[in-house]
Amino acid sequence: MNNIVRYAAINTKVSAQIGELLKNEDYINLLSKKNINEVFAYLKQYTHYGLEFQDIEDINEGDMHRATLEILLKKSHVKSLSKSLYFLYDDYREFYKTLFIRYEIEDLKVILRGIKTGEFNTAANTNSNLKDTLFYIGMYSDVDANLLISSENIQEFVNNLKGTIYYKYLYPLVNGKNLADINLFTLEMTLDLAYFDIFYKSIELVDKNDRKILEYIQGTNVDLLNLQWIYRGLKFYKLTPEELFNYTISHGYVFSRKDIKSLCYSSSLDEYEKRIINTKYSFLFESQNPKNIFMERRIYRYQYFKLLDIKSRSGLNISKVIVYNLLLEFEVRDIVSVVESIRYEMPSQEAKKFLIRKL
Repeated sequence: MNNIVRYAAINTKVSAQIGELLKNEDYINLLSKKNINEVFAYLKQYTHYGLEFQDIEDINEGDMHRATLEILLKKSHVKSLSKSLYFLYDDYREFYKTLFIRYEIEDLKVILRGIKTGEFNTAANTNSNLKDTLFYIGMYSDVDANLLISSENIQEFVNNLKGTIYYKYLYPLVNGKNLADINLFTLEMTLDLAYFDIFYKSIELVDKNDRKILEYIQGTNVDLLNLQWIYRGLKFYKLTPEELFNYTISHGYVFSRKDIKSLCYSSSLDEYEKRIINTKYSFLFESQNPKNIFMERRIYRYQYFKLLDIKSRSGLNISKVIVYNLLLEFEVRDIVSVVESIRYEMPSQEAKKFLIRKL
């Protein structure tokens, strides 16, 4: 299939969706709201979320809660991203489905934590609000959310994943071990690493030019996630170089596995920061603001502007589809940040610092 046939329709659709994303003016207006009810009312009346929210008849705008709004945003997110599937065919359709794995993994983590804390158990299953937050799980996979929620413990949870793409990654972590020896952190990190392994196998489904675009976008993300992880590991967790390296991700765009391993063996945090200052990611440590508080925002903001640049240069290729996917995710994150700033009565000028986009 040539690129004109493959991308003409979907790029037109995605361009329209990108055009509907919130503008700077929308965020300024949202930051001026006094409570979450006003935020919900604005989104419903003036933004593309109105199409999703207009059918909600059982929620009174005056009774809106933060958790409820997040659920509505996740529902809208799922619906918006799913629309692209109607315009994709064959291997590209299968590749696109793998993008949902990252979100499905977040749902799996929610269930894991619920099992660990006892929130998901026989007595609580019918009352658990956590079940209402699971939107991605099983959408384009054979994962059974109800079966996983019914798991009595983490070992049973892993056994209930048998036959899915996740089982081979988690089974070695629970096989032959006592429940007390199973580390939730290790399970969650393994799931995160599994996503990247699955993703990089799936890009073999697309053609060479699209593969290069995906390797650049995802490779940059891998670089930044690794740098953030090493920083936190050195500063807060006091992990050994071997432990740090074990949880880093392969397929970075700038940093090879050898480079990442070398960074993990930095003799101190100062040495690590000095080594990053000499790379294209120096912005992570140049600011005078507290590094850890704003590091995640710096990473997202860097990616945000890179995505805008890619969008401006996109042609008949996969870039616009991927850009929309990520821009929509960033939008949801920023709306949640706005809600949090209102919740804590943060001045709007201060709240702007926590947004991904720059106002």
